[in-house]
Amino acid sequence: MIENNIQVRLDQFDGPLGLLLHLIQKEQMSIKELDINKITFQYLEYLKKLQDINFDVAGEYLYLAASLLFIKSKTVAEEEDQKVNIVADEELEFTSKADLIKKLEELERFQRLGERLMTLPRRGEDIFVKPKVDKKAIQNSVLPPMDLSSLTNVIIDMIRKEKRKYAVVKRDRLSIKEKLEELKNNLKVGSHTTLDKLINWERGKVEIVITFISLLELARLQKLDIYQNDPEGSVYVECRESLDDFNPELADGFEPEDEGESVSTEDLVAKSESSAATVAEEILQ
Repeated sequence: MIENNIQVRLDQFDGPLGLLLHLIQKEQMSIKELDINKITFQYLEYLKKLQDINFDVAGEYLYLAASLLFIKSKTVAEEEDQKVNIVADEELEFTSKADLIKKLEELERFQRLGERLMTLPRRGEDIFVKPKVDKKAIQNSVLPPMDLSSLTNVIIDMIRKEKRKYAVVKRDRLSIKEKLEELKNNLKVGSHTTLDKLINWERGKVEIVITFISLLELARLQKLDIYQNDPEGSVYVECRESLDDFNPELADGFEPEDEGESVSTEDLVAKSESSAATVAEEILQ
């Protein structure tokens, strides 16, 4: 005989006991006060819907029907106070109303628990959280360190995009050491940002050059790393060492600043390249 492992699933229930519980709930009937006569009738009526299903598959439903009819017979005999000896088949699933009620209560309890569990994953099923990624690992593998030439080209390109051609270098402008102090307050260990966010664009082209030299000085002192993903992409700056004890007044990796003179931006760039060249070898080690 070929075994049939197909499980019948109808509406909101699995298996014959699930069908019985479904009918009880549909009739808004209390399990503890189960009307065995009414529910047996309802169950047998529902079984007629299974007439087109393979008999071997529906057999388990008929098996429960036999148990219900047996319990119904016992109940009727007890109600009429008849001394009839009704012998139960050992293979019947239930032989008493108490056993049936116990199983139904257990199934209902698991049903409610299942419904509750089903709601849990739905709270986040439409939410996709970005997995936590080690930023340092990304920078070390995807963003290779920049060489001096590449960084200089980026700075020059930034300057050329500015509309003003000349900048007047005044004493009240931000000096390199003042910019170093500003970077000290803004950069924290482990944090990373893009170069353009470190530049105050309202200060004009001179700010770009001063920021450039200041970053080179911090890179020379191995306080930070500078990366670029591709030649046309953003430049990233990561603070690798605390700047709390860094004293900008002691920084000496650049030429002394001239105060109060007017100079073209191109001259400033050339001067910054000269200052950068003096520390390039240390930066790229």
